Amino acid sequence: MESPQLHCILNSNSVACSFAVGAGFLAFLSCLAFLVLDTQETCIADTRFKTAFQLLDFILADIPGLPGIPGPPK
Repeated sequence: MESPQLHCILNSNSVACSFAVGAGFLAFLSCLAFLVLDTQETCIADTRFKTAFQLLDFILADIPGLPGIPGPPK
């Protein structure tokens, strides 16, 4: 029978679990931010901001070692 209390599966290390939860939360927030910026891309007038946003989007989409859809071919 399972315990109703949560426990960490990362060697019972609460710091590792907290880091994993924090990293996941930041990844979720960055996905939401990029989704909003992608939908509003045509309304962005500042070309420097648009260029920086697109460059950061391409860089983060192609970080090696991250699971998911692979980035553009090199």
